[in-house]
Order: sequence, then structure tokens, then C-alpha cells
Amino acid sequence: MTPMFRAEWVKIGRPRFFFGTLAAIAAVAALGAVLTMLSVGHSDYDGVPVTATALAAADGVMQGLEAVSILLGVMALAVTAAVIGSDFTHGTLRNQLIAYPHRLRLLAGKCLALAAFVTVMVTAAMAVAAAVSFAIAPATGVSTAAWHSSAGLVEIGKGYLNVLMASLGYATIGVLAGVVFRSPAAAVSVGLAYALPLEMLVSRIWSPAATWLPARLMDTFAAGAHGYHITYAAAGGRILLFCAAAVVVAAGLFRHRDITS
Repeated sequence: MTPMFRAEWVKIGRPRFFFGTLAAIAAVAALGAVLTMLSVGHSDYDGVPVTATALAAADGVMQGLEAVSILLGVMALAVTAAVIGSDFTHGTLRNQLIAYPHRLRLLAGKCLALAAFVTVMVTAAMAVAAAVSFAIAPATGVSTAAWHSSAGLVEIGKGYLNVLMASLGYATIGVLAGVVFRSPAAAVSVGLAYALPLEMLVSRIWSPAATWLPARLMDTFAAGAHGYHITYAAAGGRILLFCAAAVVVAAGLFRHRDITS
């Protein structure tokens, strides 16, 4: 497993891919923080008024990151689906299995490397969003005193873990799509089509579906389940069930399907 982890990092760590992805993540995080701070005195996309008092609360520093958590999840899905799918189409897996004929260990090593990369992505996003929020807050009349208090540090940790777990959930969808479709284009397009328009459409037509569909649950979890019709613990439990089922399906297909190219 360790050799496959290191081998995957050689590919993921290529400067153009690694720093290009981080630059995109940083831009998204900065945009979320800027728009959140500038929304003071206006209403958010749900029609709820945004006030300086609300953003000055201990969890206010994480509002910018949580606002773009869906985009972070989508990027995690796209990266994992593209990496796994390209391994099939470029013949990488076939060559790796010749040198390391342990399919499940190989897949586990790849997934751990991708999970580590997603963790780096979310960590960078949190750092950028927090820095931008601290920089802009005084100009919008938002006090940052509670942000660097002990309660604020706790909220930063909680918000970071929520967004990280949600992003890893999206990455699980990407891995499953990559193994099922064995093509980067098909895996990314189908994965994104399912996680975004399909789930959103279904949940709008039948609102209770939002408490069961995995991508909607991940969005709920990233926001700490505040203002949603499901508890934080229930959302986390259902995400774990989905991820476990996705891992079992992906592992079964990866172990038993022929790899000829």
C-alpha cells in the first residue's frame, strides 16, 4: 500500500497539477470570504439578512469557507474522478498491476493519496478564507474579537473538519465514478451531473429527498446542519453509510473486472 501511495503522489505532485489546483482552490476560498464580508447589510441567497453582529460571532470567520463548500466538494470530486479514470484509459493501472499484483492494496494506496491531497486542498482553502476574512472584516464593520478567542478557535476547528469531511465525501463519489466508468471524461461529467443538477432537481421536486441524497447531505454537514431539516449527527451517519457502500462497490468492481488496456 505504501509504494502505491508514494507512486500516486508522484503523479499528483506534478507542479502544474498540484499548484494549479491549489491556485484555483485559493481563488474560490478568497471569493467566498470577500463576498461573505461584503454581504453585510444585504440578504444571502436564502433571503436571510446578513448583519455585522452575526458575522462577528465566534463562527463568523468560517462563513466564507462554508459558503463555497459545494465548490470545494465539486473540485474534490472532479480531481479524484479524473485521476482514477485516467489510470484506466492511459494503461497506468495495467502496468502497476504487473509490478504490484494486489488490486485492493493498490486501490487503497491511491485513495489514501487522493484523500491526503483533498486534505491539503481544504487546509489551503481554510487558511486563505480566514486570512481574507480577517483582512476585510474591519472595513465592513465586523468585529474580529470573537474570532481569535478560545471559542473562535473551536469554531474554526469545527468548521474546518465539517468542510473536510464533506469534501472527502464528494471525493468518494469521484472514486466510485472513476472505477465505474473507467474514463476521466465520463467519470467527471456523470459525477458532476449527479451531484449537482440531478440531486438538486430531485430535492426541489420532493424536499424530503434532501435528507437522504448523499451530495445534499454533504452540503448540510459542511454547514454544520444549521437551518436544515436534519440533525448534524443524522447527516453524518447517513454520509458514512453512503461512503461505506460506495467503497464496497468500488472495491468489488476494481477487484473483479478485467483490466485490458
